[in-house]
Amino acid sequence: MMTGSGKYHSNPKKFAELLDSKFTLPGTRIKFGIDPIIGLFTGLGDWFSAILSIYLMYYATKIGATPGVLFRMFMNIFIDLIIGVVPVLGDMFDIAWKANIRNARLLEKLEASPSQTESQSSVIMWGFLIFLVLILTGVLILISWMFAEIWKAIF
Repeated sequence: MMTGSGKYHSNPKKFAELLDSKFTLPGTRIKFGIDPIIGLFTGLGDWFSAILSIYLMYYATKIGATPGVLFRMFMNIFIDLIIGVVPVLGDMFDIAWKANIRNARLLEKLEASPSQTESQSSVIMWGFLIFLVLILTGVLILISWMFAEIWKAIF
């Protein structure tokens, strides 16, 4: 499964750097990779970038990542995809967010300290699930209230 040798992260880290920080904008310290360049093709480019990003999740499964860690990685990619589809703003977000670098760092943490990384990921996953349940509950309450108001108005 996971080892402390560090050998696992050379290829995913290089891949993440290619996607997120291979190049530097001349005259600045702003780094970017091919992800925001591909993302310039609004919609389709963002989906293609997300597919490339899934490689790091695949790699994480090969080294034994738990569902909590995979969930965190997925959320990094998902946020990048959802905001990335917005023309121009999404490309600027891609340059700042660097989902692939985040996921490569998560892989490094996973290898260095598997139990701590998995524990933190589980807490984040459960917190997000609780948040979703609260939102869903709020939506259901709102829908119920709207139906009650409509019912009162009709009858």
